[in-house]
Amino acid sequence: MKLLRYSLKHEPRTLARLGVLITPDRIADLRAGYALHLMERAGNPKGRELAAIYMPPYITEFLHMGEQAWIALADAYTYLTDLAAVRPDAPGFHGEPLFLPLADCRVYAPIRPSKLIAVGRNYPGYTQFPGKTAGKIPAGFIKTLSAIVGPGRDIIKPRITQALDCETELAVVIGKKCKNVREENAYDVIAGYTIVNDITARDLGALERQAGHLFLGKTLDTFAPMGPWMITRDAIPDPMHLRIQTRVNGETRQDGNTKDMLFPIPQLIAHFSQMTLRPGDIIATGSPGGGALSNPDWYLNAGDVIESEVEGIGVLKNGVVDEPVG
Repeated sequence: MKLLRYSLKHEPRTLARLGVLITPDRIADLRAGYALHLMERAGNPKGRELAAIYMPPYITEFLHMGEQAWIALADAYTYLTDLAAVRPDAPGFHGEPLFLPLADCRVYAPIRPSKLIAVGRNYPGYTQFPGKTAGKIPAGFIKTLSAIVGPGRDIIKPRITQALDCETELAVVIGKKCKNVREENAYDVIAGYTIVNDITARDLGALERQAGHLFLGKTLDTFAPMGPWMITRDAIPDPMHLRIQTRVNGETRQDGNTKDMLFPIPQLIAHFSQMTLRPGDIIATGSPGGGALSNPDWYLNAGDVIESEVEGIGVLKNGVVDEPVG
């Protein structure tokens, strides 16, 4: 199941809401659909009120509600799938459309986490470069919320950098509050997966490392495109065997597989859950190498279009623009 946050293109961002991809090119409105299910199929006159609770505008809010919200989601999805098969033009209780063409919608970053943990040096293809050796524990850093943008949004190339790079990563979405998770229980705390494009200003990062630690080079505005949706855990039975690709202007610049992670997902969750992880927190699991580190001609410029693809999830697409003057 692919959960997303969307609005119609002509609607303001404040009307963005929770949806589910019912077919590859069609979104179902979860709040309106669940309300209709409760009133028509379950005979509950408080359907609209309950739908507003269990189908909030943000996936993070949904995750915080726990098991009851997942039960509501399963009921809504079954109802909407059945309804779409026989009445694809069915309206909601107030006459609003239940099923919308994906092409008519603006899709937002699916998650607003309390923290976005990014993992570095987690693939052999990356550690082959000078000074990029793996350590005895996962190398992690935080990306700020101002770095997050959704699918189709511009990545801003700051004036301060001439060496902008991108890396596609499988991102794990935490589904419940947890701490000190054992490796054998790690998958139990996962809600689903999405894609993060780890943008880096490598020249700025090199200067920062001379002073002690990388920061702005990884987390300037728009440096963490995310999406296009969150796919639920059950839909990815083996996240440790997914192909990861990055294409820029149609040219393949990264091509790897999650099976090559040096620290697999259970180890990452066990390590980073030494601090409390909350519903909606993200762990971006690292990149398989390649990109501009292997070819300096591949640094990004305005006009470039990046496609970040993870098998089983989809494609996250963003363009690059120069930072405005002034």
